[in-house]
Amino acid sequence: MSVNEIFVGLQGLLAAEQDIREARPMPSPFPFPLRILTLLQGVHQGAGFQDIAPKRCLKAQEHFGTVKTHLTSLKTKFPAEQYYRFHEHWRFALQRLVFLAAFVVYLETETLVTQEAVTEILGIEPDREKGFHLDIEDYLSGALILASELVSSSLFWFFASLSVFKMGTKIQEVLNFF
Repeated sequence: MSVNEIFVGLQGLLAAEQDIREARPMPSPFPFPLRILTLLQGVHQGAGFQDIAPKRCLKAQEHFGTVKTHLTSLKTKFPAEQYYRFHEHWRFALQRLVFLAAFVVYLETETLVTQEAVTEILGIEPDREKGFHLDIEDYLSGALILASELVSSSLFWFFASLSVFKMGTKIQEVLNFF
């Protein structure tokens, strides 16, 4: 096989991949993490924590319903066996969505969310064999963003300033996972 034939074959593969991208535009899940994050940032305000349980978490769950719809649509836009070929298109958004799901679960239950629970929240598969799934790297990246949020954000210091040291201990329990 000549060098020219190799490059012609490669060009054919790239053209076929470009055809898939152009024929089936993939919906962007990026606006939803931003909306949910903006909603949840209210917990850093003075009265935010008392307002968390009923209003902010329920509203975030409504947004996750929309996210499920868009991720379900995204599953149909590419062949299941080519998940990692297109993974870079949604990797960042998926990691942010994992973080936000973990943050909501933490605010509701004060525990770290499991990978299986995140897949239920997002409406995606936990297993690689089923196509569009949540791989361990994306789950752990989102969980680490949660750890960063709990430690470096004003949430931890907010509880300390209110002498609610029990919450600081609960945050430490979640961080001990890492």
